[in-house]
Amino acid sequence: MALHFAREDGIASSPYAENLFLIRWLAQAQKQKRFPKSVAVDIEWLLEKGRKQGPAGKLKQHLEYLWQSCSGDVIAQSDLFRLTFATEYLKDQGWNNEVMSEREWLSGRFTESESNQNGFYAEKSALNAAYSEKGKQLHALECRLTGQVNIFMDTLKKYGLITHRAASDSQYHPVMLTPNK
Repeated sequence: MALHFAREDGIASSPYAENLFLIRWLAQAQKQKRFPKSVAVDIEWLLEKGRKQGPAGKLKQHLEYLWQSCSGDVIAQSDLFRLTFATEYLKDQGWNNEVMSEREWLSGRFTESESNQNGFYAEKSALNAAYSEKGKQLHALECRLTGQVNIFMDTLKKYGLITHRAASDSQYHPVMLTPNK
């Protein structure tokens, strides 16, 4: 709401001014202790991101994501939002996650420590191409998993995402994430 009013007043009329407004607003909210301690780490992270990266840090989008994930029904959100939410959940459970370059992806190699841990990996350009600007999944996306594949698939299912397991390789398990029809 504060950002909306700042735009109307001409205070946040450019990406730079918007970022500066959000940094100041978050810093004041932190100083005044407007939010519970449980979100203090998130506020600190947002402030650091906004200060270091400027408008490229996409502070507004991160705030919208936090708002939606804390206040709305996750299942009602876009495919990409639900995948991001599931990814964050798995990372909180100790899973490794990496978006790989095309070269890394084509090598298909995982270190022995990666092969023995829970992890999921996607190729960057395939991930970007699989989703529309609005977060709708357009086509199947291959993920490579190490560790407990069923936990990954069950977690994605819990968030309304469809997965299909393909034939396994000795180092990883290919899992296809397919669009809802």
